[in-house]
Amino acid sequence: MRILHFSDVHLPFPEGALRDPAVLHPKRLLALVNFRLRRSNKYAQAQQKLDGLCDFLRREPVDWILYTGDTMNLGLEKEYMEDAEPIARVLAMARKGALAVPGNHDLYARASLRHYRRHFAPRFPKSDDPAAAVGAKGSPGGFPSIRYMGEEAVAIGLDSAVPRFPFWDSSGRLDSAELEALGRLLDSPEVARRKWIFVMTHYPFLDTDYLHGLRHTAPFWELMEGRKNVVLLHGHNHRIYLKQGPGGVPVFCAGSLSKRGAESFWLFEPFAGSLNARRGVWRNARFSLDPVGDP
Repeated sequence: MRILHFSDVHLPFPEGALRDPAVLHPKRLLALVNFRLRRSNKYAQAQQKLDGLCDFLRREPVDWILYTGDTMNLGLEKEYMEDAEPIARVLAMARKGALAVPGNHDLYARASLRHYRRHFAPRFPKSDDPAAAVGAKGSPGGFPSIRYMGEEAVAIGLDSAVPRFPFWDSSGRLDSAELEALGRLLDSPEVARRKWIFVMTHYPFLDTDYLHGLRHTAPFWELMEGRKNVVLLHGHNHRIYLKQGPGGVPVFCAGSLSKRGAESFWLFEPFAGSLNARRGVWRNARFSLDPVGDP
């Protein structure tokens, strides 16, 4: 079984996107200035990197793809209209299935929720158990979403992206109802019996900075206590790494697929009770696997 995890693509603005009056939202205006001054040159070739991932998947097919969000930059409707297809095309390249969650740049303002429901949710893979979900960001049902990956593994997606008005607040949050639903899933025999349980969201599980990290994590870590078969996946931080959470839970950040000089993803291959994790790296204008193997 081969599982690919990628995140934070930040595709370029589509033609005409910045003519949308919604860009005058104070948070978006300040973010656009920041993007032009500090970020635009780092992600100018994001579409090339996404095409490069497609090329890699043709050369190195995978069974499952897990995506932890941030497809775009400002959550404008034109971005949603143009970016849904290329991301959906990548997810469809998995031989058996995929799962995706939104990032904070996807749900950048309250209006972005409407665009997500209209343009992304219908194109993204549906949960294997819609009845387990709460909320209404997805279609149908919301999150947690779940993908059963054969008899040995399962992926559960959480939505931690929160549209916040203040430009200085880019924090995420795990909703109480969503965490209660996660607990029910983890305790269900169909999930608990599996050797590998991948729990994924956009925000870093270990970054609790009030203005930029993930809030409301204490109940989440209480749910993780004593669970030896859980692997945590996230994006948001644009550098790839593996850390250990409380109790030794492995926490993988996929970094950014498209950030110049730091392009990355993870490829997981569960085998004989161990999880082989290899980094995807961008070299000579194509993605390949880091020959080192173990992170």
